[in-house]
Amino acid sequence: MDQEKVNQYVKAGEVIQKARKKARKVTEPGVNIKDIAEQIESLIREEGLEPAFPVNISIDDAAAHYTPGKSEDREVKPDDVIKIDIGAHSEGYIADTALTVNPSGESQEMIDTVEEVLEATLDFIEPGKTVGEVGKFVDEQVPEEYEVIRNLTGHYLGKYTQHAGVSIPNYANGSDHELEVGDAFAIEPFLTDGSGKVKNGADGNIYKLERETSVRGKTERKLMSQIKDFNGLPFTTRWFDDFGAREKMAMKKLVQSDIVHSYPVLNEYNGGKVVQAEHTVILTEEGKKVTTRN
Repeated sequence: MDQEKVNQYVKAGEVIQKARKKARKVTEPGVNIKDIAEQIESLIREEGLEPAFPVNISIDDAAAHYTPGKSEDREVKPDDVIKIDIGAHSEGYIADTALTVNPSGESQEMIDTVEEVLEATLDFIEPGKTVGEVGKFVDEQVPEEYEVIRNLTGHYLGKYTQHAGVSIPNYANGSDHELEVGDAFAIEPFLTDGSGKVKNGADGNIYKLERETSVRGKTERKLMSQIKDFNGLPFTTRWFDDFGAREKMAMKKLVQSDIVHSYPVLNEYNGGKVVQAEHTVILTEEGKKVTTRN
């Protein structure tokens, strides 16, 4: 990994560290979750970068892939278990992180556990370790009262690519793919008091361009011109200034035509509560850097 890439990853990570602090500060009972997402995204932009994806705010049994819409009326409740997944990119080089907040503290033990699992795994990681060894290590750190979610994984990162080919499961999957100097990836254990599996739920207000192609309708063409500005990274219609009934119908057509992918919310299969922790790692000639951690 050349120094310019390292610098870009580190720059994105430094902004994300500030975004994490903002997330903890503003996530309080009575606050609309759209306001939380927009305050975090605004901080990223004020720092001169762009979100790598919409801020995910997934509550209780929702593990991932929900971002508030423009008309969101959901407010934080004291007992909510809130996963806040945040990404920023510098010239396409991504920092990806997540934290879990529970204002009442009722689920703090579970949150502390997933953070301890993440920290131990970050210490364990080094070039030459295999993906299978990392997954086995994660699973071995989890107390018996919790399960890792087996169909959610960490992932490699690429330029303008949030999920760059190689997944890093949180259990031993037998993969002999070795971590190497030059790799960038996110480690993200999910723990649950449920079954250890997620299923697709309702629409999560998050989209991604699947393929560039010509479209016929005027409104579809207008949307495509805006979507291309995201360089293939996930986006939300909340980011569009003008998104009324026509635009909603046009987006529906783009999704139905497999031009745009719509992410469903991922819910714990048996309704168990889910906690998440995540940091981004780059392996350089000078050593391992966790870019999203102070």
